[in-house]
Amino acid sequence: MKGLIRNNFYTVEGSLKSTLLLSLMAAVVLAIVTRFTSDNGPLLSGIIGGNMGGFGALTMTIIQKDAASKWNKFELTMPVRRKDVITARYISSMLYVLIGVGMALVNILLFHLTTGALNLERISYGFIFGWGFALSMPTFMIPLVLILGTDKIEPIMVVSVIAGLALLFGYSAVLSPFFRSMEHYNFFFRLSYVVFCTLLFLLSYLLSCRVYKKKEL
Repeated sequence: MKGLIRNNFYTVEGSLKSTLLLSLMAAVVLAIVTRFTSDNGPLLSGIIGGNMGGFGALTMTIIQKDAASKWNKFELTMPVRRKDVITARYISSMLYVLIGVGMALVNILLFHLTTGALNLERISYGFIFGWGFALSMPTFMIPLVLILGTDKIEPIMVVSVIAGLALLFGYSAVLSPFFRSMEHYNFFFRLSYVVFCTLLFLLSYLLSCRVYKKKEL
């Protein structure tokens, strides 16, 4: 299992370094822009969400590179079970998202050092959107690739990104009215969205395990 997770990180090593560099550049841009504008909240939210989404997208890079190298046809020659392969992929995806969380915190720290303020509302929104968007990519992409095949990776990537963006707005449109009567509306709505996206991620894992177990390679 550890070897599979390590291999997933080696596979995206170049992309991971590039994403880390872009994240640091975004932090610098944020620090510069905050000196010239008074309303930095939307930019801060966007950078937080972009950080997490960028790292979540590394799952797509893994799948692309594995398909190109035909690694998915050889990894089962190792002493691992099919469930281990899927578990390692989902654990790697979650670790990428958590790295994104860490880099988002770096951005927030620089924002605070530059402005002396913390816009908790915008920070909260950025993390909620980023968490849902980052998790949505492996949530949709991994089982879809297993079901439809690696030859359809590019359209599946597009569908996964669109689904991730639509998830927040769809969830908000459907369930927001049920939370508006609550005293702490934003808190409970955003908490429920985090829980919902995490549950979708877990259900996706169970579905992928089931599909991969029956899949002929």
